[in-house]
Amino acid sequence: MRRRNLTIAAAAGALCLAAVLWILLRPNYVTILSGLDNKSLGQVQAKLQDLKIPNRIEGSSVLVPARDADTARVQLSMAGLPQSGYIGYASIPNSFAMTQDQFNVQVLDVLQQSLAQTIESINGVTGAQVHIVMPDPQLFVSQPADTAKASVFLQLGPGVQLTPAQVAGIQQLVAHSVKGLSADDVTVVDQNGVSLTSPSAANGAATTQASTEIQLRRQLEQALTQQLTAGLNQIVGPGNAVVMVHANVTFDQVQSKAHTYQAAPGQTTGLPNRTEVTRKTSNSTSGGVGGPAGQASSNPNLPTYAGAGAGGGSSSSSETDTTTTYDNSYVDTVKNDDPVQIQGYQVAVMLNQNDPAITPAVLNEIRSFVSNAVGARSGNGANNDISVVSVPFHNPSAPVQGMWPSRWIVWTAGAAVAAAVILLLWLLLRRRRTHDEVAVALEAPVPVEALESLPKSEDERIREELLRFAERKPAEFAGLLRSWLASD
Repeated sequence: MRRRNLTIAAAAGALCLAAVLWILLRPNYVTILSGLDNKSLGQVQAKLQDLKIPNRIEGSSVLVPARDADTARVQLSMAGLPQSGYIGYASIPNSFAMTQDQFNVQVLDVLQQSLAQTIESINGVTGAQVHIVMPDPQLFVSQPADTAKASVFLQLGPGVQLTPAQVAGIQQLVAHSVKGLSADDVTVVDQNGVSLTSPSAANGAATTQASTEIQLRRQLEQALTQQLTAGLNQIVGPGNAVVMVHANVTFDQVQSKAHTYQAAPGQTTGLPNRTEVTRKTSNSTSGGVGGPAGQASSNPNLPTYAGAGAGGGSSSSSETDTTTTYDNSYVDTVKNDDPVQIQGYQVAVMLNQNDPAITPAVLNEIRSFVSNAVGARSGNGANNDISVVSVPFHNPSAPVQGMWPSRWIVWTAGAAVAAAVILLLWLLLRRRRTHDEVAVALEAPVPVEALESLPKSEDERIREELLRFAERKPAEFAGLLRSWLASD
């Protein structure tokens, strides 16, 4: 009997312990994907089974244990799943018990999810949510009708900046999908809460010069950031480098003019335009020429000249001066310099000091790589400021340590349940032992000396006196009995 009770108590304690542990340790399933069609559900489930990740399908949603949720999302994204995931109107349940308002709500929900999935296919957009507010129906025609409105939340990738044309395209996409919705009533914001809504031409608002300059600067910074990040990922591996870029850009448009003279092709003096000829003529008359008088005898070597005619003569001379004027061709040049003048970049690169592969030699190579890449983009005349430092990064495995408190709680609860079961068994055994001791004590014979030493009651003393009286005087005792019987 006692063994059977102990067996039952032990089995009950074990079942209680197993039930408590099952409740505490059973996996908590969370939704990682929802709104999938049957084809996408099959693809996702097959991939999860290949990854040995437990999964469960509920309607159009896929659920996995909470501890495997992040791994499942990353692996499915790397595998390009779900490939379609398009939510069509065929997924809306059709029931005769459904009211018109319930049907409209489900149609609106399907439209919102479909638009969100379409927007997520844009390059740089990793997630999107669309919220549409439809106007309430008006009972009277005279009442002013409300217009539909919509808001779009975008989760952009690292360093991604959408252009105004892309934001305007998202507005038009949503506006053309909803009846009575205009692009002006569609608001677009990113994960930082910054409004990306592009002003429309209908309101007469144009993009200001300041916003255009900021957008151009962001595009330059984004392009250089992506280039440096891609190169550093090949050197130190993904997640071991962080790049921050600031572009020093001026937007002063400069116009220059040039007036250049040049000779005609094949000539060095230009084309003759005008020629002036100047002629000068002079006449002169003089007497005959002869030697000095009296010199023939004294100086026989002195030449003498014979006079002409009657001892005189005349002479004439002419001079011609030609002046030519040449016309030179010329070129007028007007030059408009590029309004975007890159003065230089300020680049900061942080490397993971915890990675043993990032040695001082690798650090120097990275500095050279960044300097060359920035110099190639900014030009030789730019003033670049480059900083490459090695700092300890936060350990990405640290969140896993956050699971230890929950495990500690589970084991503590299990130990408490086990202690409670052991205490229950000990109480049962103690109670059983006390009961057995009492039973043994009751079944044991009592010595006569112990009974005689016990105090006697009044009835016992009267009984003993009557017994002694009957033994000594039987006749008188018999008469006493007859008198008692007669009196009764």
